[in-house]
Amino acid sequence: MKPRESTDYILIGAGAAGCVLAARLSESAGISVQVLEAGPPRAGLMSKIPAALDFALKDDRFNWYYHTEPEPGMDHRRMYCPRGRMVGGSSSINGMMFVRGNPGDFDGWSGKGLPQWSYAHCLPYFKKMENYGKGGNEYRGHNGPLHVTPATLQTPLDQAFLEAGIQAGYAHSEDTNGFRQEGFGIADRNTYRGCRWGAAEAYLQPALGRPNLAVTTHARVHRILFDGTRATGVEYSRHGETRHLYAEREVILCGGSINSPQLLMLSGLGPAAHLAEHHIAVHQDMPGVGENLQDHLDLRVQVRCKQPVSLYPYTHGFGRILAGARWLLTRTGVCASNLFEVAGYVRTREDAGYPNLQSSLVAVAASYDGTDSFKGHGYQAHLDMMRPASRGRVRLKSANPGTCPAIRFNYLQEEPDRTDLVDALQITRNILRQDALAPYDGGEISPGPEVASDREILAWARASGETEYHPTGTCSMGQDDESVVDGDLKVHGMDGLRVVDASVMPTIVTANTHAATLMIAEKAADRILGKTPLPPLNVPVYQRG
Repeated sequence: MKPRESTDYILIGAGAAGCVLAARLSESAGISVQVLEAGPPRAGLMSKIPAALDFALKDDRFNWYYHTEPEPGMDHRRMYCPRGRMVGGSSSINGMMFVRGNPGDFDGWSGKGLPQWSYAHCLPYFKKMENYGKGGNEYRGHNGPLHVTPATLQTPLDQAFLEAGIQAGYAHSEDTNGFRQEGFGIADRNTYRGCRWGAAEAYLQPALGRPNLAVTTHARVHRILFDGTRATGVEYSRHGETRHLYAEREVILCGGSINSPQLLMLSGLGPAAHLAEHHIAVHQDMPGVGENLQDHLDLRVQVRCKQPVSLYPYTHGFGRILAGARWLLTRTGVCASNLFEVAGYVRTREDAGYPNLQSSLVAVAASYDGTDSFKGHGYQAHLDMMRPASRGRVRLKSANPGTCPAIRFNYLQEEPDRTDLVDALQITRNILRQDALAPYDGGEISPGPEVASDREILAWARASGETEYHPTGTCSMGQDDESVVDGDLKVHGMDGLRVVDASVMPTIVTANTHAATLMIAEKAADRILGKTPLPPLNVPVYQRG
């Protein structure tokens, strides 16, 4: 008989949250931590190049390569939903924008019976994790593991877009991650010395030499094991062999908003009727598992550039080779940028409370994965709908852990989302028509000037909208019957089981979700270890009168 294999904490997934927890929990020498990651260790050199955003998006070697079910609000398209499947998770394939979110996001969580998740309670952990390139202040951290680098405005188009936002009547924000998010300002990104700086670089790699931390890659967890209401371990497979690993203290899911609810359901925690459809024994009826799925819908307004100042020459041929060579030799140039240099946060309507639209520019007209690109000098403004009313869900397709789950975001299903989108396009077009961009404006490519009515705008959105890769909310924290975890991220009704990742967000943040996910994991680590939480920081934040 094989000896029982056990550890104090089992972390399922080496994504953003898993890397944080692995590092923080293993700081205590008397605690053993085992991380199980389904993917490979890393993606090699290409994953380090900030501008190589399309590399891991093109196949399933380093991402789960998910696609949604036919989306009823998007012309029944099956929309691409990539998620990181390697050490670092989606932080190893994302766009590297560092955006915390609006203080109103976290105060909104607090209002759902979660007082310890207000902005004042979250800010100390944002500061703890951060090493801001401009130094620390009452809003920003300066000695954390995560390097945050302000953008440098690579092209005249970036500077012009910043000026255009201000000309359109929006404020200039000195720091959209500080006192004032609302307005236009220089974007922050997760890069350091010209390289991607995700959760693996920031947290996991410095901890790998610790004898109490082990990371097992190519390990696919099939189900969680229970003794009554207590999680005792997991069953997983590696290289064709099925194994059991037991947790002396806790099992912690860090699989993200798609994989975490999938594993809970495979383990018998989920909507009872749905589990019965797949002949899965119900361990606990939890109707909220897989519900409340939210994402940011992304649309691109593309414009021809009548001056040769875009990044188009660096996207193909000899120009791409030169840019790559410069990065290899100096870690500088176009390849050292994630291409998002300026970001704006505005309201599509006065009663929004705080910004519900993220506006940003890329100095080339191309899709994220490079499959849909304009052949010539161009630029594009991204309009990203930050606070959708529509909700989707994740469901099982079968009881086989190797079968991808059924994902449906339900984009644009709610009328407020459709109204906000129409207004967002008008706002974006107005910014692009400002004097600062006039010297470069060679005419709108997409959607094109002929797309003008509400009906035409919505038709364009349904045909061309994409995910911004920010699924959240499927294991929501809260106190009601639809929530899955409590304020300490413990699964309701269970012992020794937590979920720590973007799936616990009750509502999606006004931001790219990476920064908030790291903050959640930092807070969770203190709770798991029984440490006194960092004291709240009550700082002034912008409130529009």
